[in-house]
Amino acid sequence: MPLSRTTTLGRIIINPSVISREVRAAATPVKEKVFFATDKGKLIAGPQKISSTELASNMIFKETDEKIDLTFYIIMSFGSSIKNITETIFDGIEQSFRSLFPTKGGTITIKIVGVKSKKIAPRDIEVIREYEAS
Repeated sequence: MPLSRTTTLGRIIINPSVISREVRAAATPVKEKVFFATDKGKLIAGPQKISSTELASNMIFKETDEKIDLTFYIIMSFGSSIKNITETIFDGIEQSFRSLFPTKGGTITIKIVGVKSKKIAPRDIEVIREYEAS
């Protein structure tokens, strides 16, 4: 569902595909190690090949008065560092959200639903970052 604001300039609508573009851009530095997935663990595509609409339909984005909540699903390459990859993605998304929503804090949740080598091994790992408003 699009986010809507009424300001002195008029009504502003932020489409979920804008948010998904920011997520895709944040995952680009680790593009060979991360693949976007559905909540069931089905591989969709890597950061360079996924469309904003397809990614938007496989993530959860909610807004409350004080914060923004984002959840999305990934499959990682075997042998990749969970800490390094999630920190890189978190940093990019947090930076984007701080410029898009400066008065709100947020929670970003990355759910790792699989590890890929020759086949995809199911996993259920959740990594969360919370940040305060600027």
